[in-house]
Amino acid sequence: MYNSFRSSALSLYFAELIINGEGSLVSGEQDNVFIRNFAMVIGALLGVTVLLILIANVFFGTNNPERAALAQERAQQNMGPLYAVRLTGDPAPVMASAESAEDDGVMEVRSGEQVVQAVCIACHQGNFMNAPGIGDAEGWSARIGQGWSTLIEHTAQGYGNMPAQGASATEDEIRAAIEWMVVTETGLDIPES
Repeated sequence: MYNSFRSSALSLYFAELIINGEGSLVSGEQDNVFIRNFAMVIGALLGVTVLLILIANVFFGTNNPERAALAQERAQQNMGPLYAVRLTGDPAPVMASAESAEDDGVMEVRSGEQVVQAVCIACHQGNFMNAPGIGDAEGWSARIGQGWSTLIEHTAQGYGNMPAQGASATEDEIRAAIEWMVVTETGLDIPES
């Protein structure tokens, strides 16, 4: 009971001090000192910022005509349209595709090395995600037992960590790429299946 009386008496004392304004824990003088010091720090930071901007303009100013031309060119690119509308009635240029090449009867099949350099090298050069490296006989030995058709199917459609490459190369190009990576570079023979 004594403790509850004592705590309630202290609560009343502090409440009376706060109501009368006489008993603040931080005085007005201390508030003024804090605000003055805070303003000085902010002012010093602004001064340093302005000084750094001036120094940067002196050393890297826009007096360089090459930089000014590059900035102007980039500004024009940024302000230009993201697309263009053909108002002349001319047909749009045709994108190259395998279908258009077959219509003309001319379609160049890439060599195995070209396909590997264009499509396969990203993963098979550094054994990325357990991909057997180019010329890595030990890495390829477990896979070649499956035969040609399985290797070509897994390459074209994807298998495990191997992403599908059917859209990146024709079946003949895939076969040529596997032959170059495995047969030519490791000396291993892949059985027909």
